[in-house]
Amino acid sequence: MTEGGVQVLVDLVWEHPVTRPRPPASWLSDEERAVELQRAQQGRARTAAYEAELIMSMAAARPATEDPAPGTPGARRPGWAVDEGYDGPSEFFTAELSAVLNVGRGTAAHLYGRAHTWLTKLPQTFTALAAGELDERRAAQLAEVLQHTSAEVAGQVEAALLPEATDLAVTRLKARATELMVQLDAAAADQRREEADKAADVHLYPSASDGRATLAADLPAEEAVECYDIVDQLAKMLKADGDPRRIGAHPRRARPAGPPRLHHPPRQRVQLPGDRPAAGDRGL
Repeated sequence: MTEGGVQVLVDLVWEHPVTRPRPPASWLSDEERAVELQRAQQGRARTAAYEAELIMSMAAARPATEDPAPGTPGARRPGWAVDEGYDGPSEFFTAELSAVLNVGRGTAAHLYGRAHTWLTKLPQTFTALAAGELDERRAAQLAEVLQHTSAEVAGQVEAALLPEATDLAVTRLKARATELMVQLDAAAADQRREEADKAADVHLYPSASDGRATLAADLPAEEAVECYDIVDQLAKMLKADGDPRRIGAHPRRARPAGPPRLHHPPRQRVQLPGDRPAAGDRGL
């Protein structure tokens, strides 16, 4: 140390939290079980907030500026990148995130969109989530509804609903958020419908019963109601004809027997110059 210098002692301390042992659930009273369930839900909320921070930090380390330049091999093409609407991370980010989390790229894009909305448009919601004061499902519903609106509109909806969010049912919270968002930003509502149309798909789910499966289609509400009404009318016709089965089983019987088949019109053979006549054409 030089003459006249000041000696500085730096003491670094890292906390080592001790996880308290959890007694078997069968040892707990009903009141203690309720407390543990609430604590578990708060833990999931904090974990979701921390996951969102990790995702956003990972995205920030992979800027779109490092992607291949337009016109070069591997460059972004409009309409193909699922994450291009968030304007920032590489288009390959969600593919990497899906590999890290071992989920599909669509799920990874959903998690990134949720994290992006929490941290850039809903800071109070994120703070409540990180503190365990707001559960993950309600925070996720707010992010889903307000994902495509501006930060200003999202902040207004957040300010109106967050104080009462825990007192509202999840579906009611989503409905109220959607109602307020539409009042404040009709353009965002239109964009949500467009995004829903792009994400619409037909799904086939295995059933718990052997040899059975569920076929589901994501449709606009009006079209879904019309489809259900047609099948329901056919089922009621079967019931009126004396079918003894319960009414809920009739829609299955109202569908066409067997899997649908594509029917093509008969095809005619084209005779090219120099072709030898086919056996049928020679009358053989």
